[in-house]
Amino acid sequence: MKKPIFVLDAYGLIYRSYFAFIAKPLTNQDGMNVSAVFGFFRNLHILIKQHKPELFIAAFDSRTPTFRHELYSEYKANRAKTPEDLHSQIPIIEEILTALGIPMVRQDGFEADDIIASIAERCRTEDRQCFIISGDKDLMQLVGGPVSILKPGKTGGWEAVDSDGVRAEWGVGPELMLDLLSLTGDASDNVPGVKGVGDKTALKLLAEYGTLDGIYEHAGELKGALASKIADGKDMAYFSKKLIALCSDVPLESDLDSYACVPLDVIAAARLLMRDGLPSVARLYAGKEHDPGAGGSIKTDGSPKNTGSAQKQTATGLSPRHLTAPLSEELPITSPAQNTGDYRTLADVQELTVLIDRVIARGTAAFDCETTGLDALNDKLVGFSLSVDEGSGWYIPVRGPEPELGMESAPLISLETARSQLARLFASPSVLLILHNAKFDLAVLRRHGVFDALPFARPACRLFDTMIAAWLLDPDWTSFGLESLALSQLGLETVAYTDVVPKGKTFADVPIAVATQYGAEDTDLTLKLYRRFAPKLEESGLGELFETMEMPLVPILAGMEAEGIRLEKEELSQFSIELAEKIAATEKEIFEIVGHEFNIASPKQLQEVLFTERKLSPGKKTKTGYSTDTSVLEDLASEDVVPGKILDYRALAKLKSTYVDTLPSLADERARVHTSFVQTGTATGRLSSRDPNLQNIPVRDDNGRRIRAAFRSEPGMELISADYAQIELVILAHLSGDANLVDAFNSGVDVHRRTAGLIFGVENDQVTPDMRRVAKTINFGVMYGMSAFRLANELRIPRGQAAGFINTYFETYSGVAEFIAETKAKARETGFVQTIMGRKRYIRNINSANKMEQAGAERIAVNTPIQGSAADIVKTAMIRVDAALRKEGSGAKMLLQVHDELILESPFSETAAVVSLVKQEMESVIALKVPLRVSVESGTSWGDFH
Repeated sequence: MKKPIFVLDAYGLIYRSYFAFIAKPLTNQDGMNVSAVFGFFRNLHILIKQHKPELFIAAFDSRTPTFRHELYSEYKANRAKTPEDLHSQIPIIEEILTALGIPMVRQDGFEADDIIASIAERCRTEDRQCFIISGDKDLMQLVGGPVSILKPGKTGGWEAVDSDGVRAEWGVGPELMLDLLSLTGDASDNVPGVKGVGDKTALKLLAEYGTLDGIYEHAGELKGALASKIADGKDMAYFSKKLIALCSDVPLESDLDSYACVPLDVIAAARLLMRDGLPSVARLYAGKEHDPGAGGSIKTDGSPKNTGSAQKQTATGLSPRHLTAPLSEELPITSPAQNTGDYRTLADVQELTVLIDRVIARGTAAFDCETTGLDALNDKLVGFSLSVDEGSGWYIPVRGPEPELGMESAPLISLETARSQLARLFASPSVLLILHNAKFDLAVLRRHGVFDALPFARPACRLFDTMIAAWLLDPDWTSFGLESLALSQLGLETVAYTDVVPKGKTFADVPIAVATQYGAEDTDLTLKLYRRFAPKLEESGLGELFETMEMPLVPILAGMEAEGIRLEKEELSQFSIELAEKIAATEKEIFEIVGHEFNIASPKQLQEVLFTERKLSPGKKTKTGYSTDTSVLEDLASEDVVPGKILDYRALAKLKSTYVDTLPSLADERARVHTSFVQTGTATGRLSSRDPNLQNIPVRDDNGRRIRAAFRSEPGMELISADYAQIELVILAHLSGDANLVDAFNSGVDVHRRTAGLIFGVENDQVTPDMRRVAKTINFGVMYGMSAFRLANELRIPRGQAAGFINTYFETYSGVAEFIAETKAKARETGFVQTIMGRKRYIRNINSANKMEQAGAERIAVNTPIQGSAADIVKTAMIRVDAALRKEGSGAKMLLQVHDELILESPFSETAAVVSLVKQEMESVIALKVPLRVSVESGTSWGDFH
C-alpha cells in the first residue's frame, strides 16, 4: 500500500498564523514580530503529532507573476501589500522547514494551489491518499476519492473534510465548487464572477440546473432581473472559471515517494527556533525534557531515539542527510542578511558603449533582462542589467513609466541602441555571459532582433546558466528560483517582485530607481551564484556535461519553442463534436444498463450504483465509502459491464476537456502552438514540457492519434518523426552486460519474444501473445523495481505465479540481477548514482533504517542510471542533429522532443536527405554494447507516425 502524502498550502498557514495575532503581535527579544513563525510551527507540530506523516510537501506560490496575471492584470490586484513584518518572516520559515527536512516546492508561474492540484491528480492516478492541509475554498474542488482536506479546527488541531464535508459547508459537492465560485466570484482574489449573484442565488441555480453549463443552456427559462444578470454575466462567469480552475500538470518529481520527511531533524529546527526567540515552540520539537542545544536525534513525538552514526549531528546543526549533494554543503547558518550593492542606472549611449567594451575586455559578466511579463514570445523588453564585479551592477532602462504631470520623462536607452549594443556583446566568442534561466532571456532577445545578424539567430558568446548549474549539482533540490537560491546558498534576502511591481501593472510601470535596484540585484546575485557553482561543477565531475550538453541545448530549445508546430483547429473542432456525441452516447448507455440516471462524476452515487444496486465486490475503503478509482473499476470490469463503461466515459471526458477543447485556444495567429520545454523539471535529466504539455497526449489509442493528427506540417513541408527503439532496454543491456539480453539486441530479434521464450522454456516460434505480454511487462518493470504484487495486479494473475515469473527472469538474465544489486550497493557506499555520460543524482534515504523508505530510494537508484542515460542520449542526439542540419544548410528544423522521439519539419525536397541525416546522427551518439536503433518516418501530420 502506498504511503499517503500530506501537502501544505504554506502561504495559507503563514498568513493565518500572522493575522491570528494581529491585535496583539508576538515579538521576540529583539522586538521582531514572530507571530507567523510561532503560529506556523506550532500548528505544524500539532499536525505532525496528530498524523505522523512520512511524505510531506510544503507548497509555495511563485515569487513571479503567474499565468493568471497574464490572463487578467487585475488578478489579486485588490490585495494590500504584504506587511513588512510578515514579509521578513517568510525566509525564516523556509529556513526552518529546510533544516527540519520538509521538502518545499515552488514553481515559477504557478500558485501553490496549482502545485497542490497537480499532486492531487498524481495521487488519483496512483491511488494514493492525499491530505491537503488548507482551509482555502478554492482547494475544495480537489476533494474526492483519495483526496481530502485537513482544515484548521475550531478548537485547535486539524479537521478532516471529505466530499460530504464540502457539501455540508458549501451546499454543493467538490465537483460543483468551481461552478459555484465562477458564479459568485472570489473577492479575496479579485475574481469577478457574475455581478449581483451571491451564494444563495448560485446554490439555487445549481440545484435546479446542475452545472454552470446547465444554467446557461436553460438561461431562457429565467425571469426578471436574474435573467438579465445571468445573460450579462456569461462571459465573466466563464472567464472567472478559467481563473479559478486549477492547473494539474505542473512539472513535478515523478516519484512522490521522493518527498520523504522522516526522520525529521527536530534538533536543527529547535536550534533555529531558539535562535529566533521562540523557546516554547523549540521545546515542542525537541521534547519537554530535551535541551535544544544538545546533540542527538529525536522522533517527531519528542521521545529520544538512538539512530547511531548515520544521524550524528554536524557542526552546522543539520543531519548528514542534508549534507550529501553539493548544494547542501557549507550552507549559511546565520540569520539571512538583506542583500545590498552599488547598483546604478545607465541611460547614456556613450556610457553604454564604454560598459559593453569593458565587459568584452573583461570576458565575464552576469546578464539579465526585464520584461512586461512572463511570455517570452510576446512580452516587451523593459530593460537589462549587467554585473562585472560582485556587489555592483548597472541597469539599462529601455522602457519606463509615464512621467507625472509637469515632470520630465526619465532618460531611457532606445530599443535600437539597446539592440545594436547587445548584438555586439552576444556576438563576442571570447565573452562568458552568466544568466539565470537563460532560455527565457535568449527568447526575448531573439524576438527583439538582437541575434538577427548572427548565424542561425543564436548568440556566439559562451553561456553559463546558474539555474541549470544548481539543478545539475542537485536535481532533487526544492527550488531553483534566483531568490530561493540566493537565500539558501548565499544567505541573502532579496527584493521580491511583488514588492516592486504595482498591483495590476507591469515592470514597465516601475520607477527607474526602483527598477535599477531590482534588476541590477538580479545580475549581482547571479554572478555570486556563478562564483559558488562553477567550482562545484568541476569538483563534482559535472563540468563537461554542463558545458557540452546542457548549455548547448539552451539555444536549441529556445529556437524550438519560438518555431512551434502548426495546429489544424478545424480538425479538433470536429473531434470535439464527435467526442461530445460519444460522451453523451456512453452516458445514455450507462443509464440504460443501470435503469436510471445518476451523476456519473459523483463517487457517492457511483458507489450506490456499483456496490448496492449491482452488488459488485467492493475493494478499498475510503473515509467516504468504497473507492471508485481507476484501479478498482479496472478490477471490477471482469465482473460487470458498467465499470468498463464508466472508465470509457471518464477517459473521453478528460480527453475532451484537457486537450481537444483547450489546444485551439493556445495557437497563435499563425495557427502554431508553442510549448515550453523545462530543462530543470525532472531529477533524471529528462526534458518536460508545459503550456501546453504535449508529452502527455495519449499515444496508445485512436483518440490520442486523432489529437496528434491535428498537428500538421506547413504547405510544402513534411513532418519527420525519429524515435529511439526500446532505448531504456538497450541501456539496461549495456549497463548490465547480460549475455542473453545483449545477444537478443545484437541479433536483431524481438526482445520481448526472446525473453518470453527463455522464461517459459519454449522456442521463439512457439511464444504466444500472452507469453510475450508477460515478458514485455517484466522487461520494463524490472527497471522500476516492480514487485510480484504489482506484476500480479497488472497481469491479473496469482501473486505466487508472478513471483515465479520474476525469479525465472532473474535466473535467465542473471547479469541484470547483478547490475541491480551492484547499483544499490554503490549508491549506499557513495550516496549517488551516475548515468553513462556522468550525470549524478544523490539518493536520499538509501541508508534509511525505515525499510519502505530505503526500498523507495533503491528503486530511484536503479532507475535513474537507465532513464537518465536515455535522457542524455536524446539530448546529445538533439545537439548532433541540430549541428548537422546547420552544417548542411538545411531548411529543416526541430520542433518537438517527446520522450525518446524528435519531431522535425522539413521542405518536401529535403525530406529524404534529412531522414538519412537524422538517423545517422541519432544512431551514432554513443557506442554501446548493443546498437542504438532509430525508426524514422515522414508525413504531413504527427498522427501519421507509429
